[in-house]
Amino acid sequence: MKNLPLGIQNLPEIIKGDYVYVDKTELFPELIKVKQLFLSRPRRFGKSLLLDSLEQLFRGNADVFSGLKIADSGYEFKKYPVIRLSMTLNSRNTEILETRIIKKLDNIAESYNVKLRDDDPGEALQLLIKDLSDKYGERVVALIDEYDDPVSKYIDNIPLAKANTDILSSFYVGFKEVDEYLRFVMVTGVTRYAMMGLSAGLNQLVDISFSPKFAAICGFTAAELDQFFGDRYDSTLEALKSIGRMPVESSVFDLRQKILDWYDGYTWDGRTRVLNPISILKFFNELYFKEYWNTSSPSINYLKNTVASNPVSIAGNNFQGYTERDLSLITVGELALAPFLFHTGYLTIDKIIEVDGKDQYSFKVPNFELKGSIYDFLLPSLSSFLTENINDETQKLNKSLQEQDGPNLTRIINAVFSRIPAVHYGKQLINEYFFHDILLGYFSGLVAEVRAEERGPLGDADLIVVTSEGLHVVIEIKYSASADPDKLEETLDKLANQGLKVIKEKKYGETYRQAGKNFTFIGLGVVGWGQAKAVFGAATEPTA
Repeated sequence: MKNLPLGIQNLPEIIKGDYVYVDKTELFPELIKVKQLFLSRPRRFGKSLLLDSLEQLFRGNADVFSGLKIADSGYEFKKYPVIRLSMTLNSRNTEILETRIIKKLDNIAESYNVKLRDDDPGEALQLLIKDLSDKYGERVVALIDEYDDPVSKYIDNIPLAKANTDILSSFYVGFKEVDEYLRFVMVTGVTRYAMMGLSAGLNQLVDISFSPKFAAICGFTAAELDQFFGDRYDSTLEALKSIGRMPVESSVFDLRQKILDWYDGYTWDGRTRVLNPISILKFFNELYFKEYWNTSSPSINYLKNTVASNPVSIAGNNFQGYTERDLSLITVGELALAPFLFHTGYLTIDKIIEVDGKDQYSFKVPNFELKGSIYDFLLPSLSSFLTENINDETQKLNKSLQEQDGPNLTRIINAVFSRIPAVHYGKQLINEYFFHDILLGYFSGLVAEVRAEERGPLGDADLIVVTSEGLHVVIEIKYSASADPDKLEETLDKLANQGLKVIKEKKYGETYRQAGKNFTFIGLGVVGWGQAKAVFGAATEPTA
C-alpha cells in the first residue's frame, strides 16, 4: 500500500515519496483550453494540490507526471513562467494585506531574477507579468489559491471584510490590463467571486464551479475510492471489527457503504458525487469513523450565531428554490444562510429542476460527518429552546425511557411540540425530518448521548438514545401529514407500530445487542403539527 499524503500538497513530494495520488490529470488538457478559469470548492477539498499539479504542468516538469494519465494523452509539455499565489495572508487590516501581497510578489520576482517595480499591489502584478513575459519570451501562467481568504476570514468583522474587498478588487483587476501577456489563469476559493463583491476584478473568468465536465476535479469519486484505497478495505474492516465499530458478520461491501454514508455525497452538478478527500485520508490513517473535516472559525461563528437566532426554523428548513443567481449575488454582510452553508461545505446540491426556463437548486446535508457538524451547532440552541426545566425534564424523560412508559413519553413529547410557536409550522417545515431534528435536539439536552441515523446491517436508525443508566433506546419515526380527526388515535397507533416493525425487520440496534447492551425499541407515530404517540415493543434485553 502507498503512503497517505496527510498534510502534503506538493505533487513532486507525493510522487517521490510513494504517496497516494488520486490521478485527475486526464482532465488537464481540456481544463487549460480556457484561458482564465474560476473554481469554487470548500476548504480542505484539494484545491491547493490541484493548483500545484497545474504549476508542475506549466513548468514543464514532465518527469513528475510519469505513469499518470496525462503522460499517455499526447500532451506536449512546455515551460512557462508561473506566478503562484496563496492569499491566506492573515490580513487583519488593509495595510498588512497590501504589504503581504507585495512581499509575495517580490519573492516571486526574486526567484526569476527580476525586480518588482511598484509598491501598489495591482500595478506591481501587472508589471511583474509583463517583465516575466518579456524576459522568457512566453506568456505567463497565474495560479491564485484561496483568493477570497482576506474577505471570508473576516465575515464576522464587516468593516474589515469590506475594506479588504476594495484592496482585492484593485489587485485582481490587474489581470484584465495584461491579458495579452497571459497564457492561463486559474483562481480558486471557497465562495464565488460575486458573493465577495469582487466581480469588477474577476468577471472575465469562466466559472467552472458547476460544470459537469469538472464536477470531480476535487474530491474522490466512489470509483476512485475503490481504485486508490481498495487495497486497504480488508485490513480496515478487521480493525473496525476488533474495536466493535463494525458487526462481526460485516463484509467489505458493508464497510464500503459505511464509508460512503459518512464521507460521500458532495456534488456540484447534481449528478457526480465525490467524497471529502481529507476525511478519507484521515479515516484510513486512524481506522475509525468520526468527524474529521471542519471549516474556518469565521464560518463556524457565523453558523453558530445564525442557528442560535432561530434554531427551530433551521431544524426543519428544506433549503429549496434557489437559483444560480441566488448563489452568487450576495454581498458581504448580507450572506444568506443556504448559499453560505453550500459554499462552505455544510450543504450540497440535492436536486436541480427547471422552473420557467431557469434551474432551481435544493440543498441537503451531504453525509453523516456533516450532520454531526450541523448538529453540534444546532442541538444546544434547540435543546435550550425546547426545555423549560432541565433537571425536572431530565428526570421525567429518563424515567419514562427506563420504565418503558409509552403514555408518559407521549405526554412529554406532545408538551415539547406545544412550546413551538405556530409561526414555525409553515408548509416548508412540516415533514418527518422536522420532527426528527426537533426530537434529536430535545433528547440531546437531557440524556447521555444521542446518535442520529446510525447505520445498521440493513438500514439507518432514526435515533439511538443512550440514557445515563446505560439503556440504549432505538427510535424509528413514522410521519403522516394529516389524519381523520375521528381516527387520530388509530392513525397514531398504526404509524407507531409501523416504526416498531421497521426496527425489527432492519435489525436496528443489532450492534448493541451483540455487544450485550441493555436496550429497547420505540416506534414513534407523528401526525400533523405535533400530535405524537410512542409505543414500546420487545422486552428490555439484559445487560451482559
